[in-house]
Amino acid sequence: MAEIEIGGIKFRGGKVLVIITALSSAIGVLWGGFEAYSRYLNMEQKIDNYIAPDLTGINEKLNLVTKDNQNIKDRIMEMQGIVRDIREDTRSDAASLHNAIGGVDKRSRQMDTEVRESMRSSEKLIRDIISDASNRFDRKINTVDDKIDALEKRMDKKVQDALDNPLLKGK
Repeated sequence: MAEIEIGGIKFRGGKVLVIITALSSAIGVLWGGFEAYSRYLNMEQKIDNYIAPDLTGINEKLNLVTKDNQNIKDRIMEMQGIVRDIREDTRSDAASLHNAIGGVDKRSRQMDTEVRESMRSSEKLIRDIISDASNRFDRKINTVDDKIDALEKRMDKKVQDALDNPLLKGK
């Protein structure tokens, strides 16, 4: 086996491996520490050299957007008021139209009833007039028939008297 002598101490086999592992670990830790310290210094230098960007343009735009948002909110509130007024006007117009339609419907029914009653009354009056005219014509016809019958009887009697006349028999 390999043997290493350092400062009068001899190291053999497994111990050598442990020492090499410990030395490599110590070197790795030291290298990591130096690398971290180097990065820290670089970062510190960058922080020291950092200049904040000019945000005035962005702030102005943000102020404009804020003002625009307020203007938009004001316009929306105004429009909501207008819409509310229109909705209330529409409701009141619809209610008045409903009432007007109800009134027209009521008058229409009333007029329909009156027209129907007037038609019935007119029909009855016309039937009565026709009936009266028919009765008068019937009476006149009966009177004329009676007069014709009476005239026929008189004529028959005169013809019979003339036929029965003794003066005329001898001729």
